[in-house]
Amino acid sequence: MKNLKLNKIFFFAISINLLLSCGYQPILNKDNQYFSISKFNFEGNKSIGGLLKNNLISSKQAANIIELNIKSEKKTAVSNKSETGKILTYSVTLTFEITASDNKNILFTKVFTKSQNYSASDLYSDTLNNEKKVVESLVETIASELQIELNSIFK
Repeated sequence: MKNLKLNKIFFFAISINLLLSCGYQPILNKDNQYFSISKFNFEGNKSIGGLLKNNLISSKQAANIIELNIKSEKKTAVSNKSETGKILTYSVTLTFEITASDNKNILFTKVFTKSQNYSASDLYSDTLNNEKKVVESLVETIASELQIELNSIFK
């Protein structure tokens, strides 16, 4: 019985040691970024473009300096209604057309589109808060995808 307990403790100690010393490092941080964004040009919905700008990690030490042209669009539509005509869910779609360039050479042009549903509430302010949370989540996802795309170009 004691031998089984010691084996469990030994196995647990080894497992913890391996997990704590695995060398995990996040991909999206300043140390792993190979570009720096010098200028943002916005078209379309500037508030969503500004959200994207705020979610991008900027590094001042990077050798590759780029300029981003961001054309953003947000569409909100009714996704589901009840039999009485009451709106139950909305759908929001964000579209970003992003062009990255350095010294007037276009590096890439890509369209990022994300969509998600959110529920309607009895209070209009709660519905707006639900929409705001969904938009922020979608913008964070697109910012992560954009950074991975830019890092893959310069790596």
